[in-house]
Amino acid sequence: MGLDDWLDEAGERQKVVLAGLGIFQQQVEDGMRQLVLRVEAAQQRADDREPERLVKMRQTLDVPAVLKKLQARDFSSLTRREKRAVPGLWREVGPEQMAWFLDQSPDSLARLVRQRLRDWSASEDVASRRAWARLVGQRALEKSALRWALPMAVEDALGADGPRMLAEHWLSHPLVDVVEMLKNSGLKPGAPYAGHVIAKHLRQRLKVRKDVSEGLKFLVDTPLGRSWMPHKNLDEVATPAPLEARVVVVSAALECWAHGQVAPDVRGRLEERLIIRDSVFGDPRLTILTQGWDAVRKVEQAAFDAFLTALIQQDLEFFFERAMHEQDRRKFWLNYLGSIRQTTCWLDSVTYDALRSRLATLPTEQQAAFRRANRLPKGDVSAFELSFGRHVAVEFSKTGNATYLYEKEGESTQVLRHGTVERASDLKSLGASRLVHASGWQLRFEQALLELGIAKDRQVKRKLR
Repeated sequence: MGLDDWLDEAGERQKVVLAGLGIFQQQVEDGMRQLVLRVEAAQQRADDREPERLVKMRQTLDVPAVLKKLQARDFSSLTRREKRAVPGLWREVGPEQMAWFLDQSPDSLARLVRQRLRDWSASEDVASRRAWARLVGQRALEKSALRWALPMAVEDALGADGPRMLAEHWLSHPLVDVVEMLKNSGLKPGAPYAGHVIAKHLRQRLKVRKDVSEGLKFLVDTPLGRSWMPHKNLDEVATPAPLEARVVVVSAALECWAHGQVAPDVRGRLEERLIIRDSVFGDPRLTILTQGWDAVRKVEQAAFDAFLTALIQQDLEFFFERAMHEQDRRKFWLNYLGSIRQTTCWLDSVTYDALRSRLATLPTEQQAAFRRANRLPKGDVSAFELSFGRHVAVEFSKTGNATYLYEKEGESTQVLRHGTVERASDLKSLGASRLVHASGWQLRFEQALLELGIAKDRQVKRKLR
């Protein structure tokens, strides 16, 4: 073998060795990536199970005994299980005892931070929240120990303005990305903190006059986004957010709705989602509000009242235009918008099916009103309920039918509260007052309603399209 041949063979062997080393290096890198992913997944599962573990631990742990050991500064007598439970007992322990405990067990700091973020609440005393944030800020905390990639100091994140600061930091990102970054930071729908960040993000975008349609569309149309909407999550696709988080997100969504920085189709979908039949908040048009809607109204009363009025107006105009084709009655009842607390539309099957077949051609707000309507399986007459404080009026679609007026506490309203409504005549009762639409009926109706304490509140001008 000549020198040239030997050099060629050596070069080929070198190439084979280098190729083998390259493959080995690639395999090592792939293995390390898989290992990191598995470790992260294991840590994520541990974080997910932490709240449930704490609940179970509280049920089996002798909490007074643990508190007594902390008060006595007897760290050595704490078991490993008790030490792990102390950060979850931060409310009972208090900042002073917790500071001593962290001096003895620095590794517990990350667990305390995670627990404080999970338990963050706007209703917590400001001084208390500041004390806990200062306690954490005085200690060094490595991000690897926290396992959450918050883009700010933990002390700031735990402060009263934490959600706002985080929302401002991510303001340029769409809401779907913000939620994903919250998830990566360990803040899932089950954490009220995430709901406050979402609400602040929507309000900040509203403040700088940016369109919020994309964010609201995410909340009403995606399984994850609906975690913060008031549905019952019957399909269990996403973990429902706690009441506090839902209240602040719905309040922010209503503020966006009221300011009009929302595309019409998204506006209609938001209205539909907020009063969906499986809502844990119930119907906002009820005289006595549920806890959820009552809390929303306290946060954003002007937007809530505007939303309520808009829903009622949509239902009213939809019925009298699409089911009855009666403009005089539409104009009459629009003058009582401020007094009407709830409306229910009952469409006969022919009208319902005809409207459903051409639903896409209806104005957006009337599409939402149609989806709120009920279908009557029998008869050819539609009906419309207008609920006031103590009374209910029922209009019927065919001319010749009187308006039936019920007192809510009277026996005559049993037909409205019980039984299955199959035809419009099921909404009639001999115990009701009948108002006939003869000549000059508007003045007689107005007088009859005044005697019941129901007065006109304003003249409504309809927006032309």
